[in-house]
This record gives sequence, C-alpha cells and structure tokens, in this order.
Amino acid sequence: MIKELAYAKINLALDVFQKRSDGYHELKMIMMPIDLHDVLTFENNDQIKLHTNVDIENNAIIKTALMMQKKYHVLKGALISLEKNIPIGAGLAGGSADIAATIRGLNRLWDLNLSIGEMEDIAISLGSDTLFCLHNQTSYVHGRGEHLLFIHTPPIDKIYLIKADIESSTKAVFEKHQLVSKKNTFNRLFKLYINEKYKKFFTKTYNDLTKTSISLYPKLNEIHQKLKKAKVRFLMSGSGSTFYILKFHHEDTDYAQKLREIGLNYI
Repeated sequence: MIKELAYAKINLALDVFQKRSDGYHELKMIMMPIDLHDVLTFENNDQIKLHTNVDIENNAIIKTALMMQKKYHVLKGALISLEKNIPIGAGLAGGSADIAATIRGLNRLWDLNLSIGEMEDIAISLGSDTLFCLHNQTSYVHGRGEHLLFIHTPPIDKIYLIKADIESSTKAVFEKHQLVSKKNTFNRLFKLYINEKYKKFFTKTYNDLTKTSISLYPKLNEIHQKLKKAKVRFLMSGSGSTFYILKFHHEDTDYAQKLREIGLNYI
C-alpha cells in the first residue's frame, strides 16, 4: 500500500491581474501549504476504483487516474482510498491537492518513474492550483498557476480557519468578478514579503476576490462582518468560503477566545 498526504493551502495574497484570451484570469499570488490534509492510499487492483468517506461529484481523482492510465499505457488499475478532511468548496485547494497526491501516488504504484517535469505537465493540465499542490512549498504563483517561484515561509505559530457553511463556486466568483486597475500594488507588496517585512506586509495584503465572494454568498458576508467588528487581522483564501487568522510566534493574542466571543467556530 502506498500513502500520500494531500495538503491544503491558503493565499497570503491574491491579485487578479487581467483576463486571458483563453477565458482564464491572470493571477499573482503568494500561496502557503498548511497542516490540514486529506489522506490517499493506493493499492494494485484490476480496475480503477475509489473508496471515499464523502460524496464528490465528477471526482477528479478518478479523472486523473484514467488519464494517467491511458497516457502511459498502464495495463492494471488501482484501488484508491480517500479520507477527506479538507472541506469542499472552501478555497483551500482540496480538489487540487487530491489530484496532485494522485499523480504522486500512481507514479509510485505503477512504477512509472516520471520525472518532476512530467508530473508537472500532468498537474498543469488538470487545474490551476495543482502544480503548487504537487510541490507543497510556499510560493509566488503567477499566470493561471503554471509558474512557481519557491519562497520562504513567515514565522507563523498557528492558523485559525473559519469556514462559512457553504461551498463556494470558483467559476461563479470569477464570472462575476470585475477587474480593478491597480498600479504595481502587488509588486510593492511582494517586495515587502521577500524583504521579510512581515508586519507591514500583513497590514497591506489583500485578496481581490473577497468583495465579489461576499456579495455572492450572504453567509460568507456575515462572517466577514463579524471578523471586522472583532478587529482582528484576517484574510479570505482563494475564492472562499474560508477566512483565516494567523498567529505569529511573537504574539500573545488569544484568537481562540476572540472567535468564541463573536460566536465563530474554527478548524
């Protein structure tokens, strides 16, 4: 049996730069993997089958396995088991993480001996966050997600994830999103980050999709308003439906208590 962990991510910054001719959006992001993860196991089998603890429509794990089986002329199948812990539609790249873990797992199970470059090509073809999830390293990500620059991780002690009780649709958010012209805003922000001026960075960072997402989902907006009133530093990940609070090593703020006071649960 082969085991792979599929780690979630958060966006420390997300800038929607422009719309591309292929219909996708050009993005500039700083992304970081977090401890929350799904667990996938792989065993040899006559057919490709998936056992999972949740119902997932149009499951990308099966799609990935079938594509790799056909591409590399694999004559056997795989029994894949998924323990799903990352919430679906949460802006945490759970689906992309599962795809990336499937690429890594089947490469090992089927003895494909794929190079990093070959696995990267598969990942890029299957999703915008999948390349990042393949590597699981804090990165500057740009384009449609196909370009990565590995960077350092801030000195974070704990992450509080606050998820609205909805599944956010990335497609719906991007369809409604209106581009706003910003002159070098992300470049200045990124300069703060790489110079490790984290305090200033986290007072200026942003997620361009927040306004669109909270306008689409009243439950998300309700949490957004509560967090604003609590006067805590927070950010939304991806296209929602999760906000997060970062606690740094030098801080003594009891964010768990603050969240309890405003009636919000966290992961």
